[in-house]
Amino acid sequence: MIRFFATSALVIAALTVPLIAQEGESVRSLKARCLSFQIDGSIPELYAHTAIAAENPTDGVPVEVRNYLNHQIDSIPLYGSRVIFTTDPDPASVKDSKKVMAKVKVADDLRSAILMFVPGTGDDGDPPYRVLPVEDSPREFPRGSLKVMNLSPTPIRLMLEKQRYDLKPSATRVIEDPPVGDRNSSAMQAFIFRDEKWQRIGSGLWPHPGKKRVLQIAFFNPSSRNIEIRGIRDIAVRD
Repeated sequence: MIRFFATSALVIAALTVPLIAQEGESVRSLKARCLSFQIDGSIPELYAHTAIAAENPTDGVPVEVRNYLNHQIDSIPLYGSRVIFTTDPDPASVKDSKKVMAKVKVADDLRSAILMFVPGTGDDGDPPYRVLPVEDSPREFPRGSLKVMNLSPTPIRLMLEKQRYDLKPSATRVIEDPPVGDRNSSAMQAFIFRDEKWQRIGSGLWPHPGKKRVLQIAFFNPSSRNIEIRGIRDIAVRD
């Protein structure tokens, strides 16, 4: 049986910090909010290190992980595309495996994102968290839309009213202005492809996002041993 949750998301606030580039290097800014997903307890204050290859790397930018998405947007200055999150502002902490909490590589053209923190692989030497960048610019994730992410190991199918949406594992799909019934909600059915057939795992009503946006994330819950979908409402949308 699938369970649906209206949860909030973890937000990273990164202050705009001047960063002096080395000759031949360029600095860009990533507007970031971070979402914690499937993580028990709170994540300690982290520091985002981006001047990793600089001759004189600067201190990490302090970031605070929260459990909701709101208007707090953080600007992380970037060298290149690598970001390492540690528990210490000292740039040397990126070489201390006990202090490194997560690593991520972002696309060169990414300017605005939700950085989703999820549990790490658990493999020896890997950080405790992984980070999945989710483009959240109004062009890629407009008002009134759903962004569906399939983090489960199996294909999923959503039926909203009479419209069908299929997603392979690791796929993301934006559903603009989802179809609704009389109560301005979508009658939803969810299926997974297992044993060579589609099996229904749940149903419910999804209210229309209105002028807001909603992330809908399909994932395998190790506690219930089921594929579940969790809805996360973005209460602050930038134009």
